Amino acid sequence: MTRRKSDADRIAILWCPNVHGKKGAGWAFPRAVEKLLRGLTAGKSVLHLFGGQSRWGTRMDIDRTTRPHVVADAWLAPFQRDSVDVVILDPPYFHLNADEKGQLLRQAAFIAREHVIWFHTIWIYSAKSLPLERAWLVRVGDNCAVRCIQVFKVCGLKERPDPFFLRGPAVKYNRWLAGQTGFAFEAQG
Repeated sequence: MTRRKSDADRIAILWCPNVHGKKGAGWAFPRAVEKLLRGLTAGKSVLHLFGGQSRWGTRMDIDRTTRPHVVADAWLAPFQRDSVDVVILDPPYFHLNADEKGQLLRQAAFIAREHVIWFHTIWIYSAKSLPLERAWLVRVGDNCAVRCIQVFKVCGLKERPDPFFLRGPAVKYNRWLAGQTGFAFEAQG
């Protein structure tokens, strides 16, 4: 009789050493996290939706000063369905409501052919169309919030990202989506 793996069997701990000195990782991945993510994505096309400081894959960020490959907003990423093998989501560490998380996951799953990887302080749910394959609780240093890495398998029917927003901070995009206004990331620089 084969035992089915439970979620607890797919979760490990990644212990990152303390970073000493004047400069920590900043907005970049801690070394141990980067090593793990590079290993998971080796040989795959990778898109970082919040990836201005990433050192591999296609980097997309709304902040031009990070010099990303693509200047755009992660909630409205300009990529077609199944554009890359893996999408990595490393959003800023502030509270994300369910609608914001849902939109990011739909956006990432729509773009990714194989996997969506989530790196954040919030552990998120696993949907039928995006089941959890593996996960790590990540200790990034002393006096730091614990992070998590969750690897989701893209499968099933893909939901299109919402074309309009009904509530929350993303409603500011509705005028732009309707073609009534532009955003800074569209300007030629």
